Amino acid sequence: MRLIVLAVVILLAAPDGLSQHVRAGDAARNSAADRSGTPLRLLYDHPAANDNDGWVSQSLPMGNGYMGVNVFGGVQQERLQITENSLVDAPTEKIGGLNNFAEVFLEFPHTAPSNYSRDLVLNSAIAHVSYDDAGVSYQREYFASYPDKVFVVRLRASKAGALDFTLRPTIPYLADFRHTKDDNRGKHGTVKADGNSITLAGTMDYYGIKFEGQFKVIPQGGTLTAENADGGSISVRGATSAVILIAVGTNYPIGNSQVFSATDRLEKLNGFPAPHKKVSEAIAAAAARSYDDLLSRHEADYTKLYNRVDFNLDTPMPSITTDKLIDRVRSGESSSYLDELVFQFGRYLLIASSRSGALPPNLQGVWNVYQDPPWTAGYWHNVNQQMNYWLAFNTNLPELFDPYLDFYRAYLPAHQSLATQYLTQYHPSGLAADGDNGWALGNSMRPYERSGKTSHSGFGTGPWTTMLFWDDYDFTRDKKLLRQLVYPAMRGQANFLSRFVQDVDGKLLAKPSSSPENANSLQTVGATFDQQMIYENFRDTIEAARILDLHDPLIPVLEAQLPRLDPIVIGDSGQIKEYREETTYGSIGEIHHRHMSQLLGLYPGQLINSTTPAWLAAAKVSLEGRGLTAGTPGWAVAQRLATWARIGDGNQAYACYHTWQSNHAMYNLWNNHRDSTTAKLFQVDGNLGVSAGVGEMLLQSHEEVVAPLAALPKAWPKGSYRGLLARGAFEVSATWSNGHADRFEILSKAGGPLKLRYPAIAGATVRTSSGNRVTFKRVDNADIRVDTKVGQTYVFTAIP
Repeated sequence: MRLIVLAVVILLAAPDGLSQHVRAGDAARNSAADRSGTPLRLLYDHPAANDNDGWVSQSLPMGNGYMGVNVFGGVQQERLQITENSLVDAPTEKIGGLNNFAEVFLEFPHTAPSNYSRDLVLNSAIAHVSYDDAGVSYQREYFASYPDKVFVVRLRASKAGALDFTLRPTIPYLADFRHTKDDNRGKHGTVKADGNSITLAGTMDYYGIKFEGQFKVIPQGGTLTAENADGGSISVRGATSAVILIAVGTNYPIGNSQVFSATDRLEKLNGFPAPHKKVSEAIAAAAARSYDDLLSRHEADYTKLYNRVDFNLDTPMPSITTDKLIDRVRSGESSSYLDELVFQFGRYLLIASSRSGALPPNLQGVWNVYQDPPWTAGYWHNVNQQMNYWLAFNTNLPELFDPYLDFYRAYLPAHQSLATQYLTQYHPSGLAADGDNGWALGNSMRPYERSGKTSHSGFGTGPWTTMLFWDDYDFTRDKKLLRQLVYPAMRGQANFLSRFVQDVDGKLLAKPSSSPENANSLQTVGATFDQQMIYENFRDTIEAARILDLHDPLIPVLEAQLPRLDPIVIGDSGQIKEYREETTYGSIGEIHHRHMSQLLGLYPGQLINSTTPAWLAAAKVSLEGRGLTAGTPGWAVAQRLATWARIGDGNQAYACYHTWQSNHAMYNLWNNHRDSTTAKLFQVDGNLGVSAGVGEMLLQSHEEVVAPLAALPKAWPKGSYRGLLARGAFEVSATWSNGHADRFEILSKAGGPLKLRYPAIAGATVRTSSGNRVTFKRVDNADIRVDTKVGQTYVFTAIP
């Protein structure tokens, strides 16, 4: 049962309940979660514009995976826009897709506000609005709780009995909005008030999605009136405090394969109960808790994730608001505070949009205001979905990948049949006699539709996706996860791909093959994208079988095929070719194309590295050729940032970071897919991608070596970080000054050998956290090996 509870809790404090520091964000309470006592926050001195432009560039995004909420902070009318990722309309000719679940309005009789402040504190995932009106100070506090599946708003006033408001939830796009005569599109429902409750319920026609929201108003003091003259509403007058609970849900079943395997659109949800019972039970459970209980449970859950990593460039919080700070960066300035803020904002967004029990984040995460969102707000597997999860691993949030694992479990049976379909179509001699052909993955998919092959992307999308599965193991070293889920998923891809590749002049090449979205979707043979991703999958599957000591008959097949995949071909410009037919760089396709599909073996893959210097040099030629030009999407800037970091060029990586901030960061820090401050189109991938790229600048581990500060830019001469995660399950912290490391602390979470790389590290002093000296093996001046114990922290100081 797909279920969300969104609780708006409104309380009125005693007359002396407000203080000046609370107005700008409860610094006293939040300071405990922050390394300096000054929280990282987005700050504004006016509400967001109450239109779609305001939604995309000014509203504050909040969420707990089950739902996303955009908070506008209006004075006379507060707007809360709610998104639920399973409420999907028919994807027809780029029309349809994810739909806006609800628009909720809180109306206040406030007409002359002063001293307005609005913020979002990243350290606690709590937003605030404060202002004065007619001699009374008003406060609002918002948070989205994952453990209680609730969204909470607390309102306070400095004068008892001064709180008047009306709650008015609405169903957006409520109509028959068919695009063609027989496309079965429409959304129908009602909003009705009864006593102290409002029920919002209806159906999205195409898949027969049942959706429901319940709103319960629990005032303390004052009077309550329910009305149904123009939809359901509840008004409260003269209250001392009030609690509003909102629960929303649909009949979408998380992790059930029927939604993908059923071919009849109306059979996908057949047999799954309407959400009424679950919504009712959840709202009752939330109502039984106090505000302080809801708050403490939220903070404990959120900070457990967020506080794992700190990034400090030793810079104070600026006195100006975030929108003005963005304007300064757009004019050419740089801001170390913004460098910190953007990095942690990406982590905040992933925590807000990817939690167990919910669908994974799509192109827009878990936020959508539209009837027909860009690219239907689907799941695109030729870069966007992978980019959504890169930071889950290096910024120490691996459990946030779990929603995608559940998604995979659900879509797997449909994609196993897809593998047989594509082998029958393209390479029937590769079909397995026992019918086990693994599973294939195309590009675009939605919560109800499997992904088919698109004309512009090859089957490298599948092994690129399983690269995330391997990282889930490699960063955590969870052998149970490897055995039960990671290896079967990787093996299933390898099984299909080993049957799909064909012998071409002694090489095993993908046929047909494409490089995502370039060269007018050229259909070719053995494009570098496919060959590199297949290579990465085969290599990792072989390694996984070795770790698990498995005698799998597929492994000798993969070992024999691996050397014949020919994943790197150098061209006449010294570049890595994107197409085998290519001569000089750019002779086929766009020179500055947004995708960098021929370089995935460099990042996020591990095929191209310091042990392959010729390939590394050729990758740099291709990377320089791609460049950064006007019109490069935000996600593509993020990919360039991370790839330059992987090469070890911190200055070029930082140049990309600054380009993203000045061209793609909107006033609410959301990623503008467009390279423009006027044409606004939100995609979450750019936000999540730049945070992953910054993590790659600060720590690398792709060569079975932990390399702190591998791409440190001159723009960050002094700083520290804590808690980044490296492959091998090492949690790394670093402090540096004058561009040089002063101290590393490395926690070994799984034990085993630690290979550490940093210039002259062999001359450092190594001790345990308790002060005991540690012996190590010197590999060379820049590499050492330490045999670590589970749970032990190793401290490196006096680094020459």
